[in-house]
Amino acid sequence: MKILHLANVIGEHKGGGVHEVVVNLYKYQKDLGHEPHIWYPGAKEDSDSIRLDNNIKAMDTYGDSRYGLVKDLFKPLDSSLESFDIIHQHGVWMPMSLLNLRIKNNIVIPSVIQPHGYLEPYRINQKKSKKKLGFLLYEKRNILKSDIVLACSIDEGKKLKDMFPSKNVATIENGIDPEFLFTPNLNNNNNNNTDIKILLFLSQIIPLKGLDRLIEVIYELGRELFTGWELHIAGYNEGSYGGTLAKKVNKLNLSDVVKFIGPQLGDDKTRAYDNATAFVLPTFNENFGIVVAEALSRGIPVLTTKGTPWSDLELYECGYWVDNDKEGIKKGILKLLSKSNDELKLMGKRGKKLIEEKYLWNSAAKKSIELYKWMINDVKKPSFINNF
Repeated sequence: MKILHLANVIGEHKGGGVHEVVVNLYKYQKDLGHEPHIWYPGAKEDSDSIRLDNNIKAMDTYGDSRYGLVKDLFKPLDSSLESFDIIHQHGVWMPMSLLNLRIKNNIVIPSVIQPHGYLEPYRINQKKSKKKLGFLLYEKRNILKSDIVLACSIDEGKKLKDMFPSKNVATIENGIDPEFLFTPNLNNNNNNNTDIKILLFLSQIIPLKGLDRLIEVIYELGRELFTGWELHIAGYNEGSYGGTLAKKVNKLNLSDVVKFIGPQLGDDKTRAYDNATAFVLPTFNENFGIVVAEALSRGIPVLTTKGTPWSDLELYECGYWVDNDKEGIKKGILKLLSKSNDELKLMGKRGKKLIEEKYLWNSAAKKSIELYKWMINDVKKPSFINNF
């Protein structure tokens, strides 16, 4: 099967969860004997670090590639498009939606649209007027013309079905590369080399992630309660938000407690997880939260909000799924601080078991192929369609 992934972004430094999903689907669909391709707006350098093969096309853009205004929109359609069996679009609100819609209007190819959380109510309310206009001009038609909408969690699926009741909605959870899960810890322990316990945040440093309220919680708890712990903030800064956070840390006199450690990629990312005692994602909204799965896979407990779909943290007793406000985060932090090292390690072991049982990419890739085959051949309907 020849599969075209239309990604709104590629590159570890740009794409976050979208990048992880697209690249891992590509790798594991190829392992299953299929022929995936990736087209994305941007420069070839964005995908060089992936080290896959030649089936990746960087599409030239007008202006800043972050806005995805690909030049192909204004050219005759690429003749190779007719050879694809499936188009799988990742992300919405970008000009790649216009490209997908144009393809759909001219060539008969079954298509999947995976919003990656960009249709979540919280995100729609960001730059609401622009998104309302985009929805009316092209995005609604793009989604309605698609053959199926794909969610990353049951929670996201329910919301998408409410938005588009006439559409079939499939749910395929994101996953973890088994190699990442089973690779021995680079330092063979979780921060046992020092007396300091590390609470790690690793994601894009943007307002959505709620870091300002986490910093305020640490300040309000006071140094005495937070004694022996440090918050390490890892990730790429977007816009001025990182600078605003740094000023807040200085103003609250927390520079010796809150450390900005910059982007962590490859082995550095693995080491950051393995050096951590616990992981925190105080986000306002995530449709999945791939970093939660990564942290659990490395055997550390996780604290995140009910803005994510991670109720499994409570079910498997491997972390805390707290109310999506400052008070909820505070209660979760207090619970973490009250745990002994042995209790935290036991929580981490349970988290790793959760990932092994439910969240591996090879399983997600098999489900994606099952979905495509149903769309093309009208074979038995997969159980993960409209399963809520």
